[in-house]
This record gives sequence, C-alpha cells and structure tokens, in this order.
Amino acid sequence: MATIKQVAQYAGVSVATVSRALNKSGYVKKETQDKIDKAIQDLNYSPNETARTLYKRKSKMIGLLLPDISNPFFTVVARGVEDEAMEQGYHIILGNGDNNDEKELAYLNTFNVHNCSGIIASQLSSKETFDSFKSYNMPFVLLDRVYENHEFVETNHFKGGQLQAQAMIKGHAKSVLILEQNLNYKSFRERFHGAKTTLDQAHVHYISANELELSDDDLINMIIEHQIDSIICSNDVGAFKVMSILYNYNYNVPNDIQVVGYDDIPLSSTYSPSLTTIHQPAYLIGKKACQQLIKQLEGVKRDHHQILDVTLIERQSTRRG
Repeated sequence: MATIKQVAQYAGVSVATVSRALNKSGYVKKETQDKIDKAIQDLNYSPNETARTLYKRKSKMIGLLLPDISNPFFTVVARGVEDEAMEQGYHIILGNGDNNDEKELAYLNTFNVHNCSGIIASQLSSKETFDSFKSYNMPFVLLDRVYENHEFVETNHFKGGQLQAQAMIKGHAKSVLILEQNLNYKSFRERFHGAKTTLDQAHVHYISANELELSDDDLINMIIEHQIDSIICSNDVGAFKVMSILYNYNYNVPNDIQVVGYDDIPLSSTYSPSLTTIHQPAYLIGKKACQQLIKQLEGVKRDHHQILDVTLIERQSTRRG
C-alpha cells in the first residue's frame, strides 16, 4: 500500500501539502490539487482513517441511539440513516437505549470514545440524561421523539392522532378507548391531544389508559364496563397485542371492536385482520435526519426543524360505516 510520502514524491510536492489537500485544512492551488489527485489514483493510495481520526479527533462515524430496535418502526428508521450515511462516506455505530438512563449514557460515552463526528438520537429517557448528552458538545439531530428547541426531524403527530380518531368516527364509534404511552414524550402527547380533540368535537365518548400498565384482564374489564367499541393504540406493536387479546376473548375485529394503530410497520398489511394505521415515513425520517446532521457537520445551510406528513391507511381492522 502506498504511503503519503510516496504520494508527495510522485506529485512533486511536500508531505505537508498532501496532508493539507487530504484534510481540507489549508489552501492548495488547483494545479497542485490535480497533481495530488492523479498521484493518489495512480498509486491507489488510501488514507489511514484511524490515523486521521487520532490527528483530527474526528472520525467518519455517526452515533445512532434509538429507544427500541426490536420495534420494526425503528429498524426501518435505522436503515434510512445507514443508507444515507454510507452514500455520503460515513459509517454508523448503533445503540439500543431501551428507554434506560444507564444504557443510554453508556452508548453516549461509546460514541464519544470513538470520536464520532455527530449523533442522531431519539428523545432520551430523562432531562438529566439529555443534559449529560449535551455536555459532550457533539453536533446532534433528534428524530421522532424530540425537544422543540433543538434540531430535529419528526412527523405531524397531532394530525396522526386526528386521523386515528376520524377513522373511529367513520366506523360509527360510540365509546372509544385511547391507549397512550408516556405523555412526557412530545410525540405521544400530541397524538393523544389530536385524538381527543377530534373525538370531543364529534361528541364521541372516550376514556384513556396507559397501555404499558394495562394487563389483559384490565383491558377486558374496561371494555365491558365502558362498552368500548373502538380502540386507538399508540403504535402498531401495541395494536397487534390488543387484537390478540380480543381474539382470545372471542371479540370480532372490527364488527365488535375496531382497532387503529400507528406507524404502518411492514406486518400491518399482512396481519389478519390487516391493520388500519397511520403511516409514518420511517425510512425517510432516518434519511432526512442523517442528511441534516451531515449538513450541520459541513456547515451547510439547512432546515433546523423538519416535520413530515402522515397519512391514514385503511385496512380490515376498522369499520367503514
């Protein structure tokens, strides 16, 4: 393998000039740059990325921290980040935070130790964790679960909640159960507000519960007590669980109880009955977040806040009126 010294000799310039050209760290005349580029090509020279990282305290690595990669939504998001990163010459270190402070901090430290150029993260578990995250002073972009005063890419969660409620209303809902998750997260909070605002406007009765704290028996008891005929779920994974419980208790979906999910993960179209859900462009979210971070790293003008659209996908789990 050719060395930087050999490249310099071949091009007839100093090693320092080659280094400036490679690292974009100083002015190099176009004629000289062309000689260096030809030398690199002719000698098949490949810069030692490890050495450059140690020298510049910066790598072509991006840290990607997600809350739950077992959820297919985040798997697709990760693919969008990875594909865009690879296309632009970067690589990904993936961390699964599990909504756990200790795991998140451990991954953030890993990203820092490996001199990652920047970080893409979903909202971290607590303000304390986020404050620790910011202390690393690395460029970052948040996705999906975001803080409004920082750079982010997300979808219109309020509209998504509205569309979920509209699907229930279209199916002549009389009593709706809204299953929410942690409302400290802006994404879940806005979906919840969108759904309940729409149901209020239509004068449809509803109750709500945290699906993470609800046992199978709790769910069935709520259905019986409140004569629930429609269930809004916070994501598709939760919707599949709900439909499985309903099946075990001999409820027909959608005739007895209609169900709507959120995310439109790949299984939604093949599950039986297929799931009515809100489509979030997961791959595009990841791709846009990566583009935004790289623009930030390179000092390029960009949209600091990107909000992507969502759509309702009607399938077999809801009634059509």
